Amino acid sequence: MTQPKINQRLLRLQLKIRKQMMAECEDQVSGIQERSDYIPELDPFLESLRLSLFPKEFIDKAVTPPVMTLCIQAPLELFLAAGLSVFKLACGSYAAQNLAPLQLPALTCPMIKSLAGLLDPHLGLDPTQQRFVIPTTCDWVVKFSELTGIYGTADIHFMELPHLRENERSSRRWLEEIQALKLWLEKTAPKKITPKALYAAIKCHASAFELFSRLIDLKRAQQMPALHFALIANALPYQDINQWITHAAAYVKGLNPLENTRPPILLTGSPIVFPNYKLLHLIENAGMAIAADDICSLERTFPGAVTFEDKSEYGLLRALAERNHKACICPTFADNQRRINGILNILEKENIKGIIFHVLKGCHPYDMESGMLEIQLKEKGYLFLKIETDYVKEDEQNIVTRLEAFRRTLDPIQQFRSNK
Repeated sequence: MTQPKINQRLLRLQLKIRKQMMAECEDQVSGIQERSDYIPELDPFLESLRLSLFPKEFIDKAVTPPVMTLCIQAPLELFLAAGLSVFKLACGSYAAQNLAPLQLPALTCPMIKSLAGLLDPHLGLDPTQQRFVIPTTCDWVVKFSELTGIYGTADIHFMELPHLRENERSSRRWLEEIQALKLWLEKTAPKKITPKALYAAIKCHASAFELFSRLIDLKRAQQMPALHFALIANALPYQDINQWITHAAAYVKGLNPLENTRPPILLTGSPIVFPNYKLLHLIENAGMAIAADDICSLERTFPGAVTFEDKSEYGLLRALAERNHKACICPTFADNQRRINGILNILEKENIKGIIFHVLKGCHPYDMESGMLEIQLKEKGYLFLKIETDYVKEDEQNIVTRLEAFRRTLDPIQQFRSNK
C-alpha cells in the first residue's frame, strides 16, 4: 500500500535535516582532527559528542536505561547509584532548529530551539517514551516541556529550584527535591539507591572531579587548548563516569603542553555546546587564549566536590543537595554576588585582565546579568566585551573585527600587568 504523500514529505525532511546535522558534526570533528594540536586521545570524546546529536542512537547503544535531563542541578551521582545512564539535553546544532515547532517565539533561546528539533519524532526518537528530569532554572527550561509538546505525554519529573540560596528554608526545600528525585528514579531504575550505592557513586564522581580540576589547572596555565577542554567537559554527561575518567587520564598523559604566549581572557555567559564552538575558534583566531571560564557547560560542568559528615542516606542526600544548590552560581539566582566575587577571584589569581561575555540571543538571565557585571568589572579596571550571537555563521566577520580590536586594547595593559 502506498504511503500518504504527507508521510513521504516528512521522510524527505527528516533525511535532509539528518544529513545537515551530520555535516555540522563532521565539519567540527574534521576541523579538530586537522589542527596541529590534535591528539588521538580526543577521539573517545568526539565519538560521544557525535551521539549527542542523535539521541535515538545513544539510547540504542546505552548499556543501562537512559534518563534525559536539562541541567547540572540534577546530581549525576543519583543516576549512577540507580544504575541509569544520563542523556544531557544540550544541543549546538543549527540544522536541528529546522525541525523546531513553528509556534516558538521569534527570539527563542537557540539551545532550546535546537533541542525542540532534536526531539522531533521524525528524527526517529519518540519522546513520549522517554523519561525527563527538568530542574526549573530559567524560564525557557521551565516552559521546555510545553514548547516541545512533551508535557502530559512523556514521563517528566520537575525539580522546583529555590532561587534564593542564602537561607535555611530554601535549603530544606531543595533537599526535599533531591529526595523526591531519588524516589522518582527508583520507580523504573534497575536497582534501589541504597546508602552504599550512593556513597560509591559520590566517591567515583569525586575521583572524576579531581581529574577535572587537573584539566582546569592545565587550561589556566595555557598548557591545553580551551577547545580540547570544551570537548572533554561536554562529553562527560554522555559517558559512563569510569570510562570518562579513563579517557581523560589518557588525554592528560598524551597531551603536548602548549607554549604560554597569548594574552589570557576569561570567558563567561551562556552555555557553549557541541558542535557550536564558533566563539571558541574565533577567540583563538583573534590571538587570545581562554585561560579560564565560568560557563555551566565548561568549567562548571562539575558543581564541585561533595562533603558529608555521615554516610547515612539522609547525610549523603543532604550533601548532594547543598553541593548542587549552595555551590551553584547560575545567574537565575536572586542572591548572586558570590558569582561576581568568584569571577573577580579568578581574574586576580590568574592575572587575567580581559573578560568576554557570551550571550546567546534569547538567553535572558545572562543578558540581564551582563550589564551589572560589566559595571562592576570596569570599576575595578578590567576590560569587558559582550558578544551576542546565536548558532549562525553569518556574524562571524563582525565578531572577529570586535575580538581583534579587543585584543589590541588588551595587549599593552596585559603586558604592563605581567611586568609588575
